[in-house]
Amino acid sequence: MTSLSITHSSKHFPLMFTWKIVSDPIYNYVTFNKEVEEPIVNSILLQRLRYILQLQTAHLVYPGAMHSRFQHSLGVMHLSGVVAQDYTDKIIALYGEEALEGFPARSLVEAARLAGLLHDVGHAAFGHAFEEMVVWKNKKIPPELNNHEKIGVKLVEQLLEDELLKLEKNHDLPHLTEILLELLRENEPSAKILNVYRWIIKDSLYPTDIIDFLRRDSYYTGASEYGYIHHERLYLNTYPLRMKDNYILVLDRTAWGEFREYMVAKAGMYEHVYYHSVNRAFDRVLNEIISRMDSKYNLSDRVLMISTGNPYPYLELTDVFMYKLMMEHALYANDEIGRLCRTIMIDRKPPIRRVGREYILYASKGLTHLKELLKIMFSQQYRERVQKSIYEEVVSAVRERGVDYEDIWIDVLDISPVSKSVLIPSGSSKKPNLKLFLGKKSGREITLDRKVDLLEEGLPLMIIFRAYIARDKYSVELEPVVSKALESSMESVLGLTRREYDEALKNLFQHIDSVEHKSMTM
Repeated sequence: MTSLSITHSSKHFPLMFTWKIVSDPIYNYVTFNKEVEEPIVNSILLQRLRYILQLQTAHLVYPGAMHSRFQHSLGVMHLSGVVAQDYTDKIIALYGEEALEGFPARSLVEAARLAGLLHDVGHAAFGHAFEEMVVWKNKKIPPELNNHEKIGVKLVEQLLEDELLKLEKNHDLPHLTEILLELLRENEPSAKILNVYRWIIKDSLYPTDIIDFLRRDSYYTGASEYGYIHHERLYLNTYPLRMKDNYILVLDRTAWGEFREYMVAKAGMYEHVYYHSVNRAFDRVLNEIISRMDSKYNLSDRVLMISTGNPYPYLELTDVFMYKLMMEHALYANDEIGRLCRTIMIDRKPPIRRVGREYILYASKGLTHLKELLKIMFSQQYRERVQKSIYEEVVSAVRERGVDYEDIWIDVLDISPVSKSVLIPSGSSKKPNLKLFLGKKSGREITLDRKVDLLEEGLPLMIIFRAYIARDKYSVELEPVVSKALESSMESVLGLTRREYDEALKNLFQHIDSVEHKSMTM
């Protein structure tokens, strides 16, 4: 058996530092070390995350959802450290210290913890809403700043890199800064071993980022029935398997049930919490406010200033900063921004509300449904065509009742239990690479059992279609009218009919012998 030295084994990693303890409702306690992590925790990059809510406007629907990205970042750091220590010990036990490709175990574990801590520092006010309405829609934003992850890397390089280099030298953590930046950057690391540590935080089927926000968000929204996950069983039964010069993550087949529970939990949180119909109506108002404030206050210029080496105007963009502006407009302005801000800050009544039942396109209903679902997910042009066709049919059904084009909005929502970076094909591939590797560990040997195609196994992919109507045009009589129009439009646009499904079930049961069927139910 390979002996593990104190300078390399991650088992000795905690003994290198003194630790501070923070109470946490998800893990009971989260710790960070005083020597390396406390200076980073106390930096402006982390402290400003106290003033950015994790869930944008969800607190308007779920009053308890007031938790911050700072709390989430501490949670991801904690979980990433636990997993990194576990994976490092497994790699050394299976392949020896040389498998770490010259990186000390202590540096790999610390870098994984810091990557978890810093993964969200690129977010501005209202998180993904700001990213969508300012960063993505402004053509002046250069490619190196066109999402919150790239912005985060720039901020770390500008504000923390020198400090990190000092910390790695003073505390004997060779390559710490190099590893950390490789884990955070967009491109795949050059050293193959670093992919294992990158998968811990992102770009894998169950990264620590997702595990933490599902558990944390479900706790604070009071929706624990959707977000509970046996994450310890998932990670303890995951093994880095070296194949030639690369690695894959293999899940012990005994944890297959926990993985399926995780997929259902994520899909449930998106369907019932993140994409709650009222929450979506508020998000639409928020998006309009951000867009108008970008024009009025040149918010996108603050993003561009990062390129000039001046990140501080961007760092001001917290929820607190934006809510101050919004309250001023809500109280004193009579313009459109003022009206929109009053909708969120005071009235809490979005100008649109859902009407009719939602239509859900499930991948599990067969290949025809799966084909249409993937086309809508992957082709923006096809998606817009489907959305427009549904919109036209719904408007046509309600125009005689005094409802016009500007009174209707059709929302189309993708729900996937795996990250879009994993789901959406890249490069020359035309098919999602949704493979889960199942195997069995015996002693120091890992045997690959099979590659599970998650699409074939019933990955809970779905697309939700909802119709919204102007609040002042709503009446309960419109509910069945819109429901019927929505279902009819889905049949005509996608060619998916309920009759085919019902007929298939009818034919199936007609061929089952009644006596045999009765014996099965006794």
